Parts: sequence; structure tokens; C-alpha cells
Amino acid sequence: MHRFFIGKSDLPAIIPGESATLPDKLAHQVRDVLHLAIEEQLILFDNSGTEYVCHVTQSTRAGVEVQVEAQRVGQTEAAVRIILCQGLLKSARFEFILEKGTELGVTTFVPTLCRRSIAGLEEAGPKKLQRWERIIQEATEQCGRAHVPELQAIRPLIQTLTDIPSGALAIMPWEEEHGESLYETLQQARQEWSAGNTQQEPITVVIFIGPEGGLTPDEAALARQHGVKIVTLGKRILRAETAALMTVANVMYELESLG
Repeated sequence: MHRFFIGKSDLPAIIPGESATLPDKLAHQVRDVLHLAIEEQLILFDNSGTEYVCHVTQSTRAGVEVQVEAQRVGQTEAAVRIILCQGLLKSARFEFILEKGTELGVTTFVPTLCRRSIAGLEEAGPKKLQRWERIIQEATEQCGRAHVPELQAIRPLIQTLTDIPSGALAIMPWEEEHGESLYETLQQARQEWSAGNTQQEPITVVIFIGPEGGLTPDEAALARQHGVKIVTLGKRILRAETAALMTVANVMYELESLG
């Protein structure tokens, strides 16, 4: 069943048992792109955690109307909240991380300006940010999540380090680190969190990933000063997008079950 995010401003009220007219952009997707037929079902979700099962009752050039059949609780978010501070990359690679990171469960994306980020990427205008938001939204629709991850504004690394939430586990994979591994760090965090979190509150993990050229020694040292654990992902040198998704997947695997 196809799923569609719909903002409160697009459709203020979705009431079971009543009909609703889809906004033009969504109507175009339903009618002209997916060719959903009369009586075919779809799901609307509004980022509140609630989903609405509907079926198409009218589909013409004048608009698309649906009947709201039922309201239900959407898929809950993971017990671990992941904030991915991703060093700015070329568009295609950065967009790949947004899409796949959403599928894996990232809660917040923070585009981060690092020393070796390619010049000019920090000047992404409104159209670029809208494109990034659309990629995240479409990935959310596809993977079944009921909440769309947040995309924050581009900011320098020092600001992302300053903004680390209190009590969060902050980790930075770095190719020049040869001591503590990501696995060891997550195992330690798992043990400490299991022992100390009697209320089973979500744990927050902040992941810092560098740009194409990697992070500099000065940036790694600055991260350490802010309490970030510098870890190794193994002997191989990974592309930024590989390192990001590998780290997110491992965090989810090790910590998601603790909720």
C-alpha cells in the first residue's frame, strides 16, 4: 500500500469516516504518476505518529478525493535516537546518505562544514535544502516510518560539537585512529546504559562523519576536547558515505533492542 506524508497546512483535518480532497501535488502523484484506481487504498501520515488508511473515491483532472477508512498508530521510532553530523559531500553522495540514513533510522541530519569540505557546498540555497527535505520525505514514505527525520541547517563542525546533547554518546570514526573500535565503544555504552537506565528512556547517539577528504588531526583533537569518542572502523579506508551508513547500521544493531 502506498504511503504519503501530508503536512497540516496541506490537509488540516483528517477524520475517519469522512472524505478529504488531496492537495494538488499529491493528487498529481496519485493520479498521474502511480495511476491509483478508484477504491485502491493508500496511507496518509502527518508526522504525529498517526496513520490514516484511505481509499480513492474520485480521480479526475479537477482533483483526487479519498475516503478515510481508519486511524491507527504508525510504526514507532527506534529506542536509540541518532543524530548524524555529516561532513558536506558532493550532491549525489550526500543525497544517498539522506535516503539510506532515513531507511536505517537516523532521527536528525546535520550537514556539517569541515576543513576539507569542497568549497562552495556551504552555500546551498533554498532549492537545494528543499530537494534534501523531499529526499528524506520520500524515503520515509517508502520505508514505513511514521515520523520524517529532521534536516537542520548547514553549520560548522565547532557548532555541532558545541550542540552535543547532554548525556549523549558522541562518536567520530576516523581513519587515523587505531585504538578503540566502534564495536568496543558500543558494547561499553550498551552495558552502561542497560545498568543505569531504569526508566528505559531513549539513548541519543551523535555520529560525526568527515567529508571526502576526511577529518584533519586538529578536528579530531577538537572533537576529543568536547567528549567525542574517536573510533576505528577497521583496517580499510572507507568512503564517507560507506562510513556513515556502516556506523548508523552498527549503532542500530547494538542499541536498538535496549528500548
